[in-house]
Amino acid sequence: MKTEDAQDSFKVWATDNLIYGPIPLDTLIQWAGENRVLADTWVHSQAENVWRLAREIAPLRRHFAPGVDTAFLLAQIQASHDVQPEELRRFSLFSSLSNAELKQFIAFGQLCEAAPGTVILKKGDPGDSFYLVLTGEVRARLVVGLEDKTLGQIPAGEFFGEMAMFNQAARSADVVAVQPARLLRMSSEAFQLLIKQLPALAAPVIFAIARVMAGRISQDNQRFQREVASEFVWR
Repeated sequence: MKTEDAQDSFKVWATDNLIYGPIPLDTLIQWAGENRVLADTWVHSQAENVWRLAREIAPLRRHFAPGVDTAFLLAQIQASHDVQPEELRRFSLFSSLSNAELKQFIAFGQLCEAAPGTVILKKGDPGDSFYLVLTGEVRARLVVGLEDKTLGQIPAGEFFGEMAMFNQAARSADVVAVQPARLLRMSSEAFQLLIKQLPALAAPVIFAIARVMAGRISQDNQRFQREVASEFVWR
């Protein structure tokens, strides 16, 4: 255990959306042993003034044995500092943000890497996060019987999963990597924390996401109208 960790104090963002603390490291370790702090619990270091997932804090790791449901993420997720601000410049929703603000946003996310064919999201999974495609390409699909139907391609510079996250609904389709892909995952808990801690940073991001979602709904409505009109003419 590092001396600076032992001398640090921490705050815990719990599942009831309340922040507890500050508490010393010994208490934090005790809470992890009692399952009051889980691997995906957000913990704030007072000394460093930064939020991290509990599994990223070395003295706590022994309490978080990987399970079947977390094996993929534990193998694939890397520290978010591997993502550079310029990688987010291709996303229109970040056009108004400075490099310093982009670094703050990145700190709330998790970097995931997916090989071609990797299922990133499964239909029916909880909508607990959204993803930004940094490099590579993924596709949304529905498997009906033996048919694998592509619903859309999602290249670098676009994001997905935000609708289910905001609706708190189950995923409506699978998302599979087409090319080797690097993705920044933002959990709903992290996004809520971003809104609470840095509202001035979260506001333009929320507005931009809402604008993209509105555009997609408009495109779906136009497509539906064309299909209805085509059916009417045919009859």
